[in-house]
Amino acid sequence: MKQRLYRVLALAMLLGFFADAGHADDHMLAETAVQAARVVVSPAGNATEEIQGSKANIMPVTSPVIITGDPEPIVPPPAHPLRVALDWYLTPYHAALIVARERGLFEREGLEVTLTQPADPTVPPKLVAAQHVELALTSQPRLHLLVDQGLPLIRVGTLVPLPLATLIVRQEANLQSLSDIRGKTVGYVFEEPARLLLDGILEKHALSSDDVELKRIDFGLNSSLAEAEVDAVVGAQRHVTRRQLEQSGIRVVEFPLGETDLPLYDELILIANRDSLQQHGSDIRRFLDALQQATLWLINHPDDAWELIRKAEPGLDTQANADAWPDTLRYLALRPAAVQAERYHRFETYLLQQGLIESLTPANRLATDITHP
Repeated sequence: MKQRLYRVLALAMLLGFFADAGHADDHMLAETAVQAARVVVSPAGNATEEIQGSKANIMPVTSPVIITGDPEPIVPPPAHPLRVALDWYLTPYHAALIVARERGLFEREGLEVTLTQPADPTVPPKLVAAQHVELALTSQPRLHLLVDQGLPLIRVGTLVPLPLATLIVRQEANLQSLSDIRGKTVGYVFEEPARLLLDGILEKHALSSDDVELKRIDFGLNSSLAEAEVDAVVGAQRHVTRRQLEQSGIRVVEFPLGETDLPLYDELILIANRDSLQQHGSDIRRFLDALQQATLWLINHPDDAWELIRKAEPGLDTQANADAWPDTLRYLALRPAAVQAERYHRFETYLLQQGLIESLTPANRLATDITHP
């Protein structure tokens, strides 16, 4: 009898299921189907009583719901905001950032990246320390000095892994060699790194930064030389600044600071707040992935990359920057996340020996590869 009961229920449900979904009386049809099934299988007219007397509960049979119209669009998850303070106005050495932005690589990583240019070049690391931005650009030498001052900063990426800074001197200053720089006026952006670089390049000439007159000029490196406010500038970018000045008709001599006894260092790095690194670690890793993809593309497509950059940033579209572009490419970091910890240890040790910092900070508190656990 139970088997008969189950067959009745199955038949009733099937009849109800295949009822025309658009029929106005589909529920009545389903109920009729159940009653008809009871009568058909009842040999003595008492099947209904058996069903009613059983413990089975017959649920109402309804027709399937037909969904009409367009489906709701799938809304992507909100992008994670990431604020990045530049070290300077945009230059060709920021190429990976520009390409990643213009090719949508940040968005592909689920990031909403904002690049801001500082009104004061000394401010970006302080913004990171105060957690007003997640990342900032600076140089490795400056990072060491700022950490020694107590700022909770750590290197998380590199854009340029070799020294770029140069000492550029006006030809009218009549320097036959660097030994003639005594008493000259030298412009700088950051005083402590400027003294460090000058001491490194002047040491072989038995001179130091104390033998010149230092003048802070912030963003005015080129204009200060052009207007003869200074005889030289220290910290200018190799390949780019000299060409910009020569394009303006200013004849200069360039002394690369990388060819000194200073330990090798990373010229352009990304720094984060050490205390909040875990909180933003996932976003920073995706940011670095986007930079690596951008760098690979621009290395493989240098002409297309320059075309993209000059159109995206018309201020960079100068003959000097175009001429410097091939040299610029050779200095870009192919693996922005990778870190040479020994390089940070050597530079920290050098600063301590020179009396420029008070104590030795371990390399793992100065720099990290955030892509490795």
